[in-house]
Amino acid sequence: MNWIKFILWLGGLYTVYYLILIAWDHLRSNRITEDSDIHELSFSEQVNAVALTPELTSADIASSMYASGGVSLKNMFNLCRDEAVDYIKQVSF
Repeated sequence: MNWIKFILWLGGLYTVYYLILIAWDHLRSNRITEDSDIHELSFSEQVNAVALTPELTSADIASSMYASGGVSLKNMFNLCRDEAVDYIKQVSF
């Protein structure tokens, strides 16, 4: 028996195995749905909507200090050079 024949037999056996499993599940699901005493839980909850007010104004968001995390870009590079920045995630470039 060569490798190609072995792989073909192995693939055929896996295919038959999974077809049997699918047929078994299909037969079991038909038997379960015929049962009229299915226990099913459902929950409903009254939810009230709450209006949120923004903490930041549009002027705060538009400023360059907010976008850079509180330091200027030049100071950020200086902090990186001094190794004062603690990386908590992987940095992608």
